[in-house]
Amino acid sequence: MRKFLLLILFLVSNLSFGQIERLKGNWISEDNEMISIVENLTKKSTLTSKTRNDDFYLEIISDTLSFQSRYFTSSDDFKKMITDKYDLKIIKLNDSQLIVKPASKFSKNFFDSENAITLKNQEYITDKSFIFEKLVFHTSACFGSCPEINFMIDSVRNIKINANYFKDSSGIIIDKEKSGNFIGKLDNQLFNELTDLLIKAKISTINITDDSLCCDGMIKTIIVYHNGKRNYIETMFEPRILGELISYLYDLPNKIKLTRVYDKFEFEK
Repeated sequence: MRKFLLLILFLVSNLSFGQIERLKGNWISEDNEMISIVENLTKKSTLTSKTRNDDFYLEIISDTLSFQSRYFTSSDDFKKMITDKYDLKIIKLNDSQLIVKPASKFSKNFFDSENAITLKNQEYITDKSFIFEKLVFHTSACFGSCPEINFMIDSVRNIKINANYFKDSSGIIIDKEKSGNFIGKLDNQLFNELTDLLIKAKISTINITDDSLCCDGMIKTIIVYHNGKRNYIETMFEPRILGELISYLYDLPNKIKLTRVYDKFEFEK
């Protein structure tokens, strides 16, 4: 009997592992609803609806993704953990597509729907018609040592940068070597990576002017011109769909050979 139970446990574990491997990554709907499943499922995964963006613990139970909010309350002196389950039943899964249906009260309220949701693996999002024209990126100072970064990239890969970095976490001593005005040029690989990230972030569908730009966090601004259109994003707490793009832009000046100049740059804000 013990051997039989161990065999069942082994088979279930292998099935769950296979599901996890296929589900890892970001899945995005036409309306930019999103399921983000991290590599290590002991960490938090993310659900994004048209109005909300929350982190959850994740359990895979048979054909159901159970995103869970776990917490304690003072009603029982914080003794019993409460679990709200945002369950999504898997209808279809392959390398490029995931179809799920809200299967609990919490998930139906979260997505404001009982209908099935069709999502595409972010790695499979392409747009051959996308024509890059210009990008402007800003990061603000914060309560700490966040650098102020301002740059503009044009259609022929030229970049102009104005930046203010700090030497340590105090946010007091300026790093004079990294700070100032610089010019450079993205190589083909960096430029292709940038346009690919813009497409995968579905930048042409996103415009954000965040009303909660308060307090001590870093404000990120992205202005993208493409195909004769303009998309504007200003946010402190960006949606998960923009996470990889913003990380790339934040680190981009460190990947380019730059020349210090003493011209004064003015960038669109």
